[in-house]
Amino acid sequence: AQKAALSKLSPEMVSASTLAGDPITARLTAAPGNGASIGGLKVMTDNGWFAARPSGTEDAYKIYCESFLGEEHRKQIEKEAVEIVSEVLKNA
Repeated sequence: AQKAALSKLSPEMVSASTLAGDPITARLTAAPGNGASIGGLKVMTDNGWFAARPSGTEDAYKIYCESFLGEEHRKQIEKEAVEIVSEVLKNA
């Protein structure tokens, strides 16, 4: 169920305005260069990002994230990413 819901997300479904204390600058479900679907959701700020994509082997999703500020900030991005994705999937 999560797998199918992730593939049908739209950027507008993300209601959060900040991620780890930074304003969200982009919400993407398609690659900016060629418009190809990324098969999930990517949320970006000036100091980091996360992507949530369906697992290829189970009915679950995986979160990938990066901070440009350090490990503590990355952990905050990851924590908030789980909250954001859970909220989006609940409303999908």
